[in-house]
Amino acid sequence: MTTDLWIVTWVLLATIIAFVLDRFRLDVVAFVSLLALLLTGILTPTEATAGFSNSLVLMIAGLFVVGGAILESGVADLAGRWLGRLGGASTTRLTVTVMLASALLSAFLSSTGTVAVMLPVVLSLCRRAEVSPSKLLIPLAFAASLGGMLTLIGTPPNMVVNQELRDAGLEAFHFFSFAPAGILMLTLGIVYMCTAGTRLLPEKRTGAGDAGQNQGLVSRPELIHSYGVDGQICEIRIPHGSNFAGRTLRELGLRTTFHVNVLAVSTPGKSRSGGRSAVVRKCTPETLLHIGDTLFIKSSDEEAIANLIREGHLEMVTASARLPKVVHLAELIIPPRSEFVGRTVRDVDFFRVYGAMVLALRRGTQPVSTRTSDTPLEPGDTLLIAANVSALKRLKKSRNNVVLVSEQEEQRDSPLTPAARWVVFILIGMLIAMSAGIVANVTAVLVAATLMVMAGAFRGTNAYQSINWESIVMIASVMPLATALEKTGAFDLVVDAIVECPGLTSPWMLLLLLFVVTSVLSQAISNTATSVLIAPLALELAEQLDVSPYPLLMGAALAASTAFATPVSSPINALVAGAGSYRFGDFLRVGIPLQLLILFATLGIVPFLFPFNP
Repeated sequence: MTTDLWIVTWVLLATIIAFVLDRFRLDVVAFVSLLALLLTGILTPTEATAGFSNSLVLMIAGLFVVGGAILESGVADLAGRWLGRLGGASTTRLTVTVMLASALLSAFLSSTGTVAVMLPVVLSLCRRAEVSPSKLLIPLAFAASLGGMLTLIGTPPNMVVNQELRDAGLEAFHFFSFAPAGILMLTLGIVYMCTAGTRLLPEKRTGAGDAGQNQGLVSRPELIHSYGVDGQICEIRIPHGSNFAGRTLRELGLRTTFHVNVLAVSTPGKSRSGGRSAVVRKCTPETLLHIGDTLFIKSSDEEAIANLIREGHLEMVTASARLPKVVHLAELIIPPRSEFVGRTVRDVDFFRVYGAMVLALRRGTQPVSTRTSDTPLEPGDTLLIAANVSALKRLKKSRNNVVLVSEQEEQRDSPLTPAARWVVFILIGMLIAMSAGIVANVTAVLVAATLMVMAGAFRGTNAYQSINWESIVMIASVMPLATALEKTGAFDLVVDAIVECPGLTSPWMLLLLLFVVTSVLSQAISNTATSVLIAPLALELAEQLDVSPYPLLMGAALAASTAFATPVSSPINALVAGAGSYRFGDFLRVGIPLQLLILFATLGIVPFLFPFNP
C-alpha cells in the first residue's frame, strides 16, 4: 500500500469512529477530515471544494427551503391534523393512519421535519383513544424512514445514488423510480407493525409525553403534577415599606440572587362595573413593581422563598397558588441535533430567547430532582414551560432546537398563513416538473425555493434558518473523501478483493453484501455519509462484474433508510425515544425484524424492477 492509501484509510477510519462516538458535530468531523486530505496533498484545492458546488448539495439545500416553507405556512400541520382525525379509536387503525400520514409527508419533507410535525398530533390521538404513546411513536418514526423510499427527494441517499449515475454519464432514476419498491416496503412495514410489531412494542403509561399526550387538551393539574411542580408556585404581595417597590425585575435579579422565578405579576385594578379586579402584566426583565402588586413565584426551595420574603419585606398570600389564565403552560422536547444539547437551561436563557420560563425538566419517566437551571440538556429531555401566546408562536417556529409537543389551551389560531395557497401551488408545480423531466431536478428545486420565498412563506431570515447547514457542510465535505478513495486506489483494492472471492461474484450476493454493509453503517453514522461512500463502490463493482448498476444502487439507497435498530441510529428515533420513554432494547426488539423483512423484500423486488443484465 502506498503512503497516500494509508493516509486515506486512516482518515476514513477516524471519520467513521468520530461519527459513531457522536462527541462532535457531524459537519465539524467531516470538514476536519476534508482539511486533512487537503493538507496532505491527496486532494487538490479544486477537488476538495468540489462538493460545495455540487448540484446535489445545492438541491438538498433548496429542498430544506421548500420543506421549511411547507412547515412555516402551516400546510404540514394542517395535513397532519387532517390525517390524524381519520385515526379512530382502534390501535390497529391508529397505527395504519399514523404510518400512512408520516410516510406521505416524509416522501416530500425531511423525515425529522415530518416527525416534528406529527409528534404532537400522534400524542393527541393517543390521549383521545386512551392508547399508550409507546404503541405509536416507534411506528411514526419507522414510517418516516420508509416514506423516504417513495420518491427521489424522499431522503438524501436517494439523491446521492441518482447523482452517481449522472456523474457516470448513465441515465438517472426518475422521480418515482423508487415508488414501486418503496410502496412494497411501506406496506410490509405497516403490516408488520400492526401484527408482530405491536406485540413487541412496550406498553408504557408513564413517560415524557404522558402528561402532554394531547396538543390543546392538557389540563394544568395534569402538567403540573406530571412534572412534580405541585406546591412549588406561591403568591407573594408587595406591601408598604417593601424595598422591592419601584424597582424592576432586572434590578432585583431574583433568579440569581434568590434562586426563584417570577412567572407573573398581578396589579390591583378596577373592573368596568366598578368592582375590584386584577390586571396581570407581561412579565419581562423591565417589569416595574409597585406597592400592592402580587408576584407568582416558582421555587422548589422553601428556604429560598423564606429568604426572599425576609429580605424584601414581602407578605405570603398563599403557598399553593394557581397561575393566572394568561400564563400558558406547554411541553417541549429537545431534539437530537438541537444546539441546546449539552447546555444548561441557565446557559440557553429561554426567557431571553423565547420569552418563556422553564418550570421543570423530565428525563425519561422521572422529573429531574436537581436544580433545573444547572442541569445540562440531553436529547429527548422534556421541559415544562410557562409562556404567553407570542412566546409559544416563536417556539413553534424553532423546530431545529425545540419541538412543542403539547399546549394547555384549547383555542388556537388557524395554522395556515396567507402564503399557504401559493406554497401548495408551487410544491405541485415542482413535483410535476421533476416527475415529467421538464427541467433538471436541481433547477426545479431552486426555482421552487425562490418562488416560495417571494410568495412570503418566510419572514426575515427564516429561509436561511430552515436550511440544516450541519447536513449541507457534512455532505459537501464527505463527497471529496469518496474522490480520495478512488484517486488513491482504495476502491480498486476493495473491488478486487470482492471479485477474487468466488462466493461474492453472484449479483444476488453482491446486492446482499451492499445492503447489509449499508444498513449496518447507517445504524452508526449518517445514512447520507454512508451512501456517499457506498454509491461509487457499487458503481465500480457493477462495472467490474459487468452487471447493471441500477439494482445495486437502488438496493444501497433502500438499505440507507433502514436505521431502525437503535434510538441513536437516526435523529427521528432519538426524537421519539424520549416522548415514548423507550429503552435501547425496545428498538432492537422491534427494529431488527423489520430490517430483515426489508432485506428479503429488496432481494426479491429490486432485481425484478431493475434486472442485473445491463
